[in-house]
Amino acid sequence: MFVKLLTSKSRELVDTLVNCKVDILCVQETRWRGEEAVVIDNYKLWFAGSGVARNGVGILIGHPYKDSVVGVGRCSDRIMSVRLVIQEETYMVISAYAPHAGLGEDEKRRFWESLDEVVRSCPADHRLLIGGDLNGHIGTDSEGYTGVHGGFGYGVRNEEGRSILEFAIAHELVVANSFIKKTEAQLATFHSGGHSTQIDYLLLRKGDLRACGDCRALTTWTCSSQHRLLVMDLVLQRRVSRRVRPAQPRILWKSLNEVKAKTFKASVLERVEARVETVTHGDADQMWNSLASIIRDEAKESLGVALGSFRGHKSSRESWWISGREGSREDRTRAEERYKEAKREAKKAVARAKDNAYEELYKKLDSKEGANEIYRIVKTRERKRRDIDNIKFIKDEAGRTIMKEDEIRKRWEGYFSSLFVGRGPGSREDLQDLGVGQFQNNNFCRRIC
Repeated sequence: MFVKLLTSKSRELVDTLVNCKVDILCVQETRWRGEEAVVIDNYKLWFAGSGVARNGVGILIGHPYKDSVVGVGRCSDRIMSVRLVIQEETYMVISAYAPHAGLGEDEKRRFWESLDEVVRSCPADHRLLIGGDLNGHIGTDSEGYTGVHGGFGYGVRNEEGRSILEFAIAHELVVANSFIKKTEAQLATFHSGGHSTQIDYLLLRKGDLRACGDCRALTTWTCSSQHRLLVMDLVLQRRVSRRVRPAQPRILWKSLNEVKAKTFKASVLERVEARVETVTHGDADQMWNSLASIIRDEAKESLGVALGSFRGHKSSRESWWISGREGSREDRTRAEERYKEAKREAKKAVARAKDNAYEELYKKLDSKEGANEIYRIVKTRERKRRDIDNIKFIKDEAGRTIMKEDEIRKRWEGYFSSLFVGRGPGSREDLQDLGVGQFQNNNFCRRIC
């Protein structure tokens, strides 16, 4: 949750997030100047900094949630927020970086007042998540703060820690990493000079605490010599859809046993030989799609298909043949070696294909016809640096995000009705108000239907 000098750590940080399966991350002390959005592999970083290389906060969101962002708010180089829509619910994620204990009281007061204003701007029906380096110790026990402190803290409470707990009480929040019992190594988030403390916290609303599956500081993955990554598993409850979806046919791969395996292999080879021109010509995607189509068609005929779901029935898992549990240990070992060898060859083929593609691109850009391609690449890079790439949702008259299709359609109907017709669907304009007498507008149309 805290990354010092993000400029030199961004790639390492993204690798850590991929390995730890973290989708949303709040970072502090990025030390990046200005306010911008940057794409780093499959993650997108929104950050807020100042004119000098100090402080700075940011929020990293991975695929597919990075395309669900509907709003970005940058309050200062210590506070910023991102709104995103997940499963027809709006989430507000806030990254905060509180002043150090040694700084002045005025700066601390301004920070908490600004954070209070940002939290109050979040509607009650939105999910709220705050991740920050709040530079305070909430202590081990919940004495005097029952309800916001779960009783599993670390260290001795200080004045800055009381400010955190009082802020949580004022906004009906809970400190998530104090409600789950963990070891001291998983509670401490900061290590320096042989001492360990807890200054990084994740806060959410009391009603959302039941969605918190786990919260801990990682002891193995770290991008900072002092701070550890604080992660929380948030279980997003899906809405039950009333629409009945038709069952998709499934190939019965579980029937691919030793008896049918040879017949299936021979049949696939015959089909490939019959369509060798299609399978061996074209680009990689076309060749793969042709081969996959042949395999699926033969599997449907040889193994059969089934409708419905087999979820919850372990004995009906259709991927048993992939794990290689059948056969002796020597057979499994040989299968693993063949798999590893095939994987290495696949990586080499991908690397060669990338090199060829880049070489062709460079040749094209050097030519006269490559000017348009250069403009297209520049436009694409500029578009990726925007806060919001594609607008998927709109806001109603009160400024609230609309997510359902019927509500979006009604909003557009009302908007165009007031735009073309007048102040409302049934309003009538006065000709004198429109200046028809002055300008002799003989083409006036009273109402557009």
